[in-house]
Amino acid sequence: MQTRTQEPIVRSFEPSAGFARWMRVGNVFMRPLLRSRVGRKIDDLALLTFTGRKSGRGYTIPVAYHVLDGSGVVLTSHAWKANLRGGADVEVVHRGERIPMRAEVVEDPHEVARIYGALLRRVGAAKAKLSVGLELAGKRLPTDEEIEEAIGGRRVAVLLRRR
Repeated sequence: MQTRTQEPIVRSFEPSAGFARWMRVGNVFMRPLLRSRVGRKIDDLALLTFTGRKSGRGYTIPVAYHVLDGSGVVLTSHAWKANLRGGADVEVVHRGERIPMRAEVVEDPHEVARIYGALLRRVGAAKAKLSVGLELAGKRLPTDEEIEEAIGGRRVAVLLRRR
């Protein structure tokens, strides 16, 4: 007897090398766009500027930007998150406003899943992939436990509070 494995309701979106290459090219155009007058009308993206912990090099990265419980939130699996561990002063450009903020990386799997779940319920299934970084199978939104299993410690939430 052959058993069928059920497809998980949610998977972490892991971009291909080609997708990542196109994102780097797109970021070249997004940086000046988000600083411009047009950027004032873009609510779900922001520029995150920070300094590398070891290199001292400045980074400016376009990110999907959310607000949850009064704090800015960025969700990521990218290596640059290491620069923000332990707290870091950053600058966020959102809707044309430069905001000095303090970044705190949340890595606890339960808390990360709770944040992802809250944001997923807000943005909805249609925007799950690009806005939250999750791929959904079916029409049902996943539980926080299913999200925790799907992201498996590979993703974090960066909380941003005004300084």
